[in-house]
Amino acid sequence: MSATTLNAAPRAPRNPFALFVGAATCAFAGVWMSTPLAAILLTEAGVSPALVGLYAAMVWGSALATAPATPWIAGLVGGAFALHRIAGGLAILGLVGLGFNPPLWLWFVFGAMLGVGSCLTWTTADAIAAALAPEGQEGRSLGLYQTFVSAAIGGGPAVLLITGVTPSAFFVSAGILALGLVLGAALRDPPGTMPRRMRLTFDRLRPVLWVLAAPAGAAALCGALEAAAGAVFPVQGLALGLTAGAAAAIVIASGFGNVLAQYPVGWVSDRLGPHRALLGCGIAVAAASLLWPLLAPGWGIWPVLAIWGGAAGAIYTLGMVRAVQRFAGPTRALGMAGLNTAYLAGGALGAPAAGLALETLPGWGLPVALAVLALAGSLALARAALRHGH
Repeated sequence: MSATTLNAAPRAPRNPFALFVGAATCAFAGVWMSTPLAAILLTEAGVSPALVGLYAAMVWGSALATAPATPWIAGLVGGAFALHRIAGGLAILGLVGLGFNPPLWLWFVFGAMLGVGSCLTWTTADAIAAALAPEGQEGRSLGLYQTFVSAAIGGGPAVLLITGVTPSAFFVSAGILALGLVLGAALRDPPGTMPRRMRLTFDRLRPVLWVLAAPAGAAALCGALEAAAGAVFPVQGLALGLTAGAAAAIVIASGFGNVLAQYPVGWVSDRLGPHRALLGCGIAVAAASLLWPLLAPGWGIWPVLAIWGGAAGAIYTLGMVRAVQRFAGPTRALGMAGLNTAYLAGGALGAPAAGLALETLPGWGLPVALAVLALAGSLALARAALRHGH
């Protein structure tokens, strides 16, 4: 063996996108497995629903506060993958801490660690996926990425059927996340993923905000719709005569549709443009919002709810596609951070707004409100995308 062979640089993975998707899938599955686990364990320990909700707000609030800073933190620590690994390690520490079933006040400390770590893991993963997407195939590539992410978000909690709902399941959650870090250990930042240095100036930020209107709006719309469905659709289902088990399965049906829809919608986006795909998704969400209450409690609600979940979830993917097409270099990092922040903000507003609509306008108040939001939002965003070119 020659000295040249001995000193050769390590080979890059032949298919970095596939390896990265596998790494991201493990990261998302590990984090989302912990969400219902925490809620159930705290409730079984006698913690009041208000405190359980406060713990969830701590996790989501810390994530929302962290997302906009992703490009600057990545620049400080050496890039997107460097931050992805550090953030994954922070989330693992939070999960391991929760696995020891600590006192209640430490739940909030570890929850904040989990929120920050999981948020930075997510935002860097989206930025890396965006940088790896080939030009002209953004929709299909990001649709494939979101397919696995959606499957991980829905499938992560299913691991609890194997582990049981015990504090030690947090260790399994941490192990799945750690497996993702191992899978991505050989990967390096593709060009333009994150800036090495990021200085914020008004001149740099102004054009980003202008062009970001359509992608961030799509992310916020998706966050609001998905949060509304997860928090309020089961309650509406009970009022429409569904059993408790069937009402809980609403979230599973919409999540299943989300997994199936990502790649086909991405393909349509590549062929017809994201603005047309976005408008189509808005029409599908509006129609399904009005249709499934008419069909309840019959079996016909399940395919309609799957269509609802697929169309709503794909709106975020289309926002990613638009951001990738419109941004490059340091501005892409700002755009992706804005996308993630907008999704979190939409989710934070969507659930309480949907609950208020259900309470103050019983019956058709919520379905009509969601239909109007989906139609008006998708139409406005499609027009905004057209205003800046296809």
